[in-house]
Amino acid sequence: MRYRSGNQGVELLEASFAQHVYERHIHDTYAIGVTLRGVQRFWCRGATHDSLPGNVIVIPPGEAHDGKSGTEGAYTYRMFYVSIARMKELASEAFDRPASSLQLRQSCLVRERALARELDAAWKAMSAQPTSVAADELFSHALAHLDVRHDQTVARSRSVDDVALARVRDYLHAHVHEDVGLADLAAMASMSRFQLTRQFEKAYGLPLHAFHVHLRLLEAKRRLRIGVPIATVAADLGFADQSHLHRRFKGAFGMTPGEWRDRTP
Repeated sequence: MRYRSGNQGVELLEASFAQHVYERHIHDTYAIGVTLRGVQRFWCRGATHDSLPGNVIVIPPGEAHDGKSGTEGAYTYRMFYVSIARMKELASEAFDRPASSLQLRQSCLVRERALARELDAAWKAMSAQPTSVAADELFSHALAHLDVRHDQTVARSRSVDDVALARVRDYLHAHVHEDVGLADLAAMASMSRFQLTRQFEKAYGLPLHAFHVHLRLLEAKRRLRIGVPIATVAADLGFADQSHLHRRFKGAFGMTPGEWRDRTP
């Protein structure tokens, strides 16, 4: 795995795995990438997908997904991780209009070789010279071909109460450092515990507890980036011990907290 700093609000990753299996997890950024070799198998939005060389993966912030090799051999891929703020800026520039509500294509797997080539060229340019005109131009051009749309929502079953679930989700974000009780969350959503757990996983792809753990992992990354010791991060964020953080972090991000800290610019 190799991390690179791209333009402001953009991080780059290049990775190859044969044995490692990503557990289901979320990012707080847009994840946009290209499969270069092998079969990149991942679950997202209720279905399993096989991304082949020349395919593009597009996963919005907060969208649960996992990943592993879909064959006996390894797979290789390159990813852009783009902050929400930066994506809105780029979308505004590409379409010359405000991006107050932004979503990319509803499909998380795009089979367009031309788009894959554009994204890969942008990745290489940004990796070589992050602030260059070529990097900006190539990435903006590729983004325009991702069909960024405004005020668009993914269709959801009427059996899911989006407003109540969003209230619970926002509460978990606001209380990432604290233990929360299912009874309190159910009362907040005006649902039974069973209804809440079933609807939350249906809406966000992760059970409540797993969602909260992954919010803590995202917070762990932020703290590690500013130099907080691993043991302190584990204790402050409610992990049983440093080994517990180690296992969950590697399952979500492919490397241990120490490896991630050392490889992150």
